[in-house]
Amino acid sequence: MRRVRVLQVVSDLGVGGGQEVVRTLTRYLIEADCVPVVVTLRDGPLRADLERSGITVEVLQGRTRSLAALPAAISELRRLHRELAAIIARHRIEVIQTHLLRSLDFLILTLRAEPGVRAVFWTFHNARLDLRPDQLPGYPWLLWPKRLLYRLLYRGAARFVDGFIAVSDDVATSVRRNFRPPRGRVFTIANGVDTERYGLRIDRGAVRDRVGIPGTARVLIVVAKLMEQKGHVVLLRALPRLLKSYPDLHVLLLGDGPLRSMLTAQVEELRAAARVHMVGNRRDVSDLLAASDLFVLPSLWEGLPMALLEAMATGLPVVITRVSGSGEVVVDGDSGLLVPPGDAERLGAAIGALLDEPDRARHMGRAARQRVERSFSARAQASRHAELYRRATS
Repeated sequence: MRRVRVLQVVSDLGVGGGQEVVRTLTRYLIEADCVPVVVTLRDGPLRADLERSGITVEVLQGRTRSLAALPAAISELRRLHRELAAIIARHRIEVIQTHLLRSLDFLILTLRAEPGVRAVFWTFHNARLDLRPDQLPGYPWLLWPKRLLYRLLYRGAARFVDGFIAVSDDVATSVRRNFRPPRGRVFTIANGVDTERYGLRIDRGAVRDRVGIPGTARVLIVVAKLMEQKGHVVLLRALPRLLKSYPDLHVLLLGDGPLRSMLTAQVEELRAAARVHMVGNRRDVSDLLAASDLFVLPSLWEGLPMALLEAMATGLPVVITRVSGSGEVVVDGDSGLLVPPGDAERLGAAIGALLDEPDRARHMGRAARQRVERSFSARAQASRHAELYRRATS
């Protein structure tokens, strides 16, 4: 089988769901007879993981100038184009796939004209495609004009890009509604999890000691960036009743982000700091999942969260909100419980139900593991991508 040479271009290699998709996908693309190369515009901790897997990583200086400063911005874009073209030539790239680039998707599309490049795919990881206020801090007056401009640009460019890759059916629906691509240009390929990394036997007591949680506690874990999308505020509203009803319950919040100070203050207001552990970004996520008893993700919107797949691969029962992607993964009442987004009362009730019925929770955890092994493995994800690449280059 002919090996396809693929360039994965990602905004950064920090800790995040989209970045984890790139790490997992590229590792398994090697098994699918592809040659992946990763380009990032900002270095981060995932680079070491990629390089340990034998994947070449190229780090470029990203944009530092707003398009409002046109001469300087155009100079930067030209520089990026030259550097990317050189990488394409050096690695004999045939397919380019983007992740989390937003406006730079259009720069990547111009590389379709480079010798040897046969296809460009844009990947969308979230069903909420419009720019959000937090993505334009300090420029609120630009929000609506930029939203309109982005939508028009994507609609115009949709005729030229070889395909939109959506990580869930809900994301695919959002792409079609917002960008109106030609028929047959949207491909749904669900995120996959590296099941070999999760569900391993560990010393639970020793792992809990790392984050100051008693060995006898019941642990509810959330793995998510501390941002509005992830709904931590909703969980905190549900906590007073839960902490009172379950004196052995501890909450472990993994992740960092713009809401850290606000959430820390709320935990202190609840006088819950001894039982709510905010530990930031961690490299031992798989261990901490395995040392926990229940996974919760109270997101307000999503694409298809990698943290959910990782928790299910660990064999944890899950309580999540019924938002884009999540309902495609979790079978309500079998491999987890689904609740409406933003509803602290229903969220707390679902958590309490699984704490009250540990046998049911364990059954759900086993069903969750089986569900991702069957339908959301990284190997299957990579195979579907490789098939798409080969069709595009044949």
